[in-house]
Amino acid sequence: MWRELDQREAIAYLQGLGRFGVRLGLERMRDLLAALGHPERLLPPVYHIAGTNGKGSTACLIEAVLRAAGYRTALFTSPHLSRYEERFSFDGRPVAPRELAAAVERVREAVADLAAAGKETPTEFEFATGVFLDMVARRRTGAVILEAGLGGRYDATNAVPRPAVSVITNVALDHTDRLGRTVAEIARDKAGIARPGVPLVTGAADPEALAVLEEICSATGAPLLRVAGDGGEEPRRDPRVAARYRVRELGPGGARWDFESVWVSWRDLPLALVGRHQVANAAVALTALLAAGEGAPVVDEEAVRRGLATARWPGRLERLEWHGREIWLDGAHNPAGMAALARALRDLLPGRPVALVFGMLDDKDVEAAAAAIAPLAALAVVTEPDSPRAAPAERGAEALAACGVPVVIERDPVEALRRALAEASPGLPLVAAGSLYLVGALRAWLCQES
Repeated sequence: MWRELDQREAIAYLQGLGRFGVRLGLERMRDLLAALGHPERLLPPVYHIAGTNGKGSTACLIEAVLRAAGYRTALFTSPHLSRYEERFSFDGRPVAPRELAAAVERVREAVADLAAAGKETPTEFEFATGVFLDMVARRRTGAVILEAGLGGRYDATNAVPRPAVSVITNVALDHTDRLGRTVAEIARDKAGIARPGVPLVTGAADPEALAVLEEICSATGAPLLRVAGDGGEEPRRDPRVAARYRVRELGPGGARWDFESVWVSWRDLPLALVGRHQVANAAVALTALLAAGEGAPVVDEEAVRRGLATARWPGRLERLEWHGREIWLDGAHNPAGMAALARALRDLLPGRPVALVFGMLDDKDVEAAAAAIAPLAALAVVTEPDSPRAAPAERGAEALAACGVPVVIERDPVEALRRALAEASPGLPLVAAGSLYLVGALRAWLCQES
């Protein structure tokens, strides 16, 4: 019998499973769920969310609207910013450390039984997914919002049998070593979450990705519901488009926007999350809420407005005032994310350059990400996120310097932030972008030192 884990040991144990790396496949996850008594069979309606970027934001928005409508919610996301408990959120709050430790203990005992039977040890993400599902099965929850970790078809979350709705936020090049070398190949992997009769909502706009999604949804029998941006035909005139959105106003406090769909038409909606790309995520979130199958929660316009206005997703184009300085934090961890950040900064800070703190993981296309943000950078301090997968600072520095940006290296993230603050003129906005491991560390320091 295992000694009962204390709260710090539980987190250390979870993080220690990272040594097993990322191994795609569902067999280990299915074995673990069976050893836990199949908690996935006891879930309330599930909103299953995959995609290259915006998964966490879309999940956050769905959760906020459902909670505003009076439902009890369970939200699973990754990675965390500051505390591991953030990955497991119930009714808008991270799980209590004591409850998490108890769940880790139960799952660890199940893993020990599997090992005794000669089964393979789960990865960290698979173990964490099991922990979340075990906790949900023991609660009275009205809805589960489940963010996929990597890809879709072989992601641990895809062991959940039948969601109320599936979502693919968008498709771009990322994790090409595992998911495929082209947008079409990556779309095919993500479309593995499609289920017969379950609506699949997507904000994908890439023609290659859309062609694959249409093909797989047709073969699977999953209705494909597209969400499109400003302009074009009315959604009711185009059977391929279920909803459209139009941006009215963008600012550092969020956005105002219109949503037109085959179900409802809502004007001048609020949105607390910042950036044009977050309006796209919000439109996907609302479409998923409206499209969810029979038995799923029902939301009205009042709950939608309240949820969108109060949603918070730290570290995603988040603006902080720190000792009179303007600091923006964004987990733009790949080229598509960095391009969205650059577009948002042009909207929010027209004509203004920024001081950049830049740090990414080594399995990303650092060079393409640097090229996307370089035109806005007056200077850059390149650092290394606190992760064994961090890209060497020299790689980011070379990429930015090749784009004409004055660059210095400061390997420690907090020291990099200090140096950027010291070297940038007081009126120059500072933007820290790249890995969420970087953003989380800087956010924690800024909040502590404010």
